[in-house]
Amino acid sequence: MIPRIAERQPGAASGHSLRPLTVGIDLRSGPRYTTGVAVMDADRRLHRIEVIQTDEALLEAVERAVPTTLVALDAPRGLPEGQCCTDQSCECARHGIMREVDQVCAAAGYHPFPTLLPSMVKLTERRIRLYEELTARSHEVTEVYPGMAQDALGIPRKGRGLDGLRRGLKRAGVRGIPRARRVPHDELDAATCALVAQLQLAGEMETMRPDDPVPLVLPQREGSPRSATRR
Repeated sequence: MIPRIAERQPGAASGHSLRPLTVGIDLRSGPRYTTGVAVMDADRRLHRIEVIQTDEALLEAVERAVPTTLVALDAPRGLPEGQCCTDQSCECARHGIMREVDQVCAAAGYHPFPTLLPSMVKLTERRIRLYEELTARSHEVTEVYPGMAQDALGIPRKGRGLDGLRRGLKRAGVRGIPRARRVPHDELDAATCALVAQLQLAGEMETMRPDDPVPLVLPQREGSPRSATRR
């Protein structure tokens, strides 16, 4: 499959390629579906936006983004507390299908899909494998939920139409979304993930369950305490 590439490529003459880049990934459950990938610089300019399918192509896309500072994945990063596996016949299944951070999000009105909902199991397993591979390659990875981020930024979610989501990202300062073709929701959500990662680098973010060793990151909401910058 030939990937869809934004008009702007890494290494453009502007010199942005020397600045920290973030990679946003809107992960799907398996290679039969398209996964959105977006690469963004500190000026919120997209260097690359595409859809790919295999884990190998996904890892290659991250490696091509140099220098990559932070990878933001839209998928559960771990199992619910107390769970040792995804087998619902295992004794650990008694701990339920939602992580504590998912429950906190649901209580705040964001309603993420439960981590071990039957339709989410393959996505969760793929996400954990990918996280382990990326960290083994010395990449820093953070978990984001684009729908929650879009709500925090006042951007319409994809369910209200792709045009609204696209315009909302532009209002949030995202530049470089292709105009010569239809951009699917996978790519727009990936761009949202990359934007949240840039906000995290700038310290303009907060976390759900900040005491959790694997916090879920979202843009700073009005009235919420500002999280310390990663640096």
